[in-house]
Parts: sequence; structure tokens; C-alpha cells
Amino acid sequence: MASPRAVYLDCIAQCMRQILQSSGYNTNAGLAVTLEPTPKLAESDEAFIAVVWSRQARATEPAVTRTSRATTVDIIARVPATLTDARERLDLIVEDIETALAKQEVRFPVGYQYPQYQSAEPLVPPAGAAWIGVQVTVTGFIPIHATT
Repeated sequence: MASPRAVYLDCIAQCMRQILQSSGYNTNAGLAVTLEPTPKLAESDEAFIAVVWSRQARATEPAVTRTSRATTVDIIARVPATLTDARERLDLIVEDIETALAKQEVRFPVGYQYPQYQSAEPLVPPAGAAWIGVQVTVTGFIPIHATT
């Protein structure tokens, strides 16, 4: 049985896999979605999205403190870009991520809170790299223990 964290990450990854130009999105970053915290894809300039949990804490809502944990997830995305279109490409991938998460409550099992947007920050590439990236942080309550 998968852990609650694994279930939550997989649900978010399913949302990210929708990001395809053929589905009306701006990029094809959904072709390469991983749950690995250090994706091998990071060695290239190709588009990818990594969905990783970065923090877990005691739930802050009294109704769920005994049954749930507040879980923070980072959605790290990178897309090819040049010096002349990096700002535009950054805006497009952020829009894709926000759109992919919108109205997707049905993908999350009972007991799992739909991810709540917290923040986004650009990931600036090293000199000479041909990409731009973003880290979008979301949080939600997930069960402490796997349910059967």
C-alpha cells in the first residue's frame, strides 16, 4: 500500500501530465513528469516537471490535527528558453501549472485536501544554459496513515 505522501504526489503528478500543447497548454512539460527529487532530466535543457514533497508538519486546523499532516509540495518545472524569450517562457509554464491544478479536486481521494497555492519563484539557470524554471509551492492536509 502506498504511503499517503506517495498518493498525494501521484495525484499532483497526474495533474501535471495534462500539460501538453495538444491539450491546449502553452508547453509540453507534461511529457516528462517525475516524482524523483533529483531527476536525471536536470542534466539537459529539455522541459520537465518534478513533483517532490519538501516539508511535513502538524496540521493547523483543529478538526484534522489528530488525523492529518500539513504537507508542502514543490512543483519544479523547467522549459527551454533563450535570453530573448525567458521571461515569456517563464510566464507560460507558471500559467500551465496553475491551469493544470485548477478544478482537479476529483483526482484527490477522500481525506486528501486539494493543493492550496502558496508561492512561486523563478529558478535562474547558470550562464550559458538554455532553459528557465520555476518552483511552485502548494500545501494540503493528507492522512497520517494510509487508509484501506
